[in-house]
Amino acid sequence: MRPLPRLALAAALIAAPIALLLALATAAAASPAPAAAHTRIAVVRPVHANGRPVAGYTVKHESIPGFTCLDASTVAVDRNIDFCGFSATYTMACWKSTKHTVLCLRDPWSKTLVRIRYSGKFVGHAAVRHPVPQALRLKNGNHCSVRDGGAWGSVTGHPSWNGAYSCDQGSIYGPNDGINEHVQPWLVHVVIDGPSGQHVTNHRVAKAIFAGTAS
Repeated sequence: MRPLPRLALAAALIAAPIALLLALATAAAASPAPAAAHTRIAVVRPVHANGRPVAGYTVKHESIPGFTCLDASTVAVDRNIDFCGFSATYTMACWKSTKHTVLCLRDPWSKTLVRIRYSGKFVGHAAVRHPVPQALRLKNGNHCSVRDGGAWGSVTGHPSWNGAYSCDQGSIYGPNDGINEHVQPWLVHVVIDGPSGQHVTNHRVAKAIFAGTAS
């Protein structure tokens, strides 16, 4: 084979790395982009099916007159977890326990349960079809707890929005349960009241926590 002339050889040496770069760029363009991070779904299970607390949980006792358990918990993914008490007691996830008492989880971030004697019967309903998270952690680290009744104000310009979660900073408002689950990560509107009025910002949900029963 005849050797390449000096100029032709130089051109070939220059063209080789350019061709390699073009090939790498084409491959990178053809590769799919990394998938967007999803909201992490977690289920805390602080009580066994037999009504006994899971090891590691502290149990505190409270006495609440007229305390009843009449509805299914809206934050539970399993049956036999009830919504008990009143708005002021904030007992949205309760499990039937011993001696006519229930164990209730108020804060899924905490390893604490409250034991309360109930009146009437504990029916033990089926899980609701579309439970809502008991707590959220937003991408910016803000922690939010689900609303349990009470009087909440409205958002200027959004009369149809409901108050859904109370956060370390501000509150989550929006249609229905306040969470847009049609996008990933989930999206919420945080409303903060300030001296100059209400400030609404959009935030992604890093983690959503539901209540469940341990085996």
